[in-house]
Amino acid sequence: MVRRSALPERTFARRFQKATGLSPLEYVHTLRLEEAKQMLEAGEEAIEVVAEAVGYQDPGFFSRLFKRKVGLSPLHYRRRFGSMRRMLQSDRPRA
Repeated sequence: MVRRSALPERTFARRFQKATGLSPLEYVHTLRLEEAKQMLEAGEEAIEVVAEAVGYQDPGFFSRLFKRKVGLSPLHYRRRFGSMRRMLQSDRPRA
């Protein structure tokens, strides 16, 4: 992002924080975790596969970060919201 902005790194970080309320790294983590949440709700892939798919090579780090930011482990998140999503989808009328 810094390279594309053509700004000095500190200037970019300061402007990014002012515009989004997040540091560039926090923003990237937020985007990745939102994608992971969707994958956990909709699919049955292993947590390690989800972690790698959203850009984390260390599944342990992914799980710790997920729990810290979301408040649930990836497995507990899947159990809670994956079943809810399936239930809601089964209640929808078919076209």
